[in-house]
Amino acid sequence: MDVYHRVLIKLYEVTGGRENETVDLKELVKKEGFLGAYPEIHQHLSRQSWITETPRPGTVKITHWGVKEAKNTQPSDAGNVMTVRREINRLVAETRELIRIFEELAADASSDNIVRAEKKAAEISSAIQKLKNGV
Repeated sequence: MDVYHRVLIKLYEVTGGRENETVDLKELVKKEGFLGAYPEIHQHLSRQSWITETPRPGTVKITHWGVKEAKNTQPSDAGNVMTVRREINRLVAETRELIRIFEELAADASSDNIVRAEKKAAEISSAIQKLKNGV
């Protein structure tokens, strides 16, 4: 894989594939170890319409075409990494919801709140199993 695609995939990972996220491209290229080739990388990504400039100097956004190219180019397990991250973020949100339910349960130990807590805990357990199978 060439350096342009490596930087594009890293940009895709950093933005989560969202076209509205801005990234300091120079800093990203520096972290990847290609700082000396920054002007060429920036020019190539722009010429291919994979990135677009923002009003802030040095920052860019990935474009629709950049997202598509990154998806087509990335190794097969990189897509899995994005799925795992998404599932983990969902689990964090579900766990926060469970904590809120437990707080309500502490204030009102009704059978309805107990059932809600059991249901949410079962959903979290199922999601963890799904996550384990995906890793």
